[in-house]
Amino acid sequence: MIRTALIGLVLAAGASTPPFTVLAKAGPATTSRTAVLEHVRVGRHPGFDRVVFEFRSGTPAWSARYVPRVIHDGSGLPVTLPGAAFLHVVFRSTRIDRASAEAAPITRTPRSGSLVQVKESGDFEGVVSFGLGLRRKVGFRGFRMTAPSRVVIDVAR
Repeated sequence: MIRTALIGLVLAAGASTPPFTVLAKAGPATTSRTAVLEHVRVGRHPGFDRVVFEFRSGTPAWSARYVPRVIHDGSGLPVTLPGAAFLHVVFRSTRIDRASAEAAPITRTPRSGSLVQVKESGDFEGVVSFGLGLRRKVGFRGFRMTAPSRVVIDVAR
């Protein structure tokens, strides 16, 4: 079941945490199959807020960048998202496991430091996306973790 939780995760052996910047981030897929999103979690850590996207069947190709507003995949309509700055996180060749997830679109409202809300903004033709509403534009970082397969977005406070 997808749930909100405070989490502490360790990077894969030998990996280092990338720096916080406002530049777009992206990562390649670790699987040639369709990745299945099973869990979305948010957590608060000293100096940053964390969003973790957990996948079955490896991690998909992904990207994260600041946008003026988040647009819903498929309809092209703006996504209502609180905050003054918005990150758009996109996963390619992905689907959401609605059996273990929620039937309704995924929304998390952590009410923590910089992160105001995480909201699903699309699940259309193999592309799954989320909008992150932030209090202001701050540095962020994105990286992949293993065992289980995850894509992590950290937002500085």
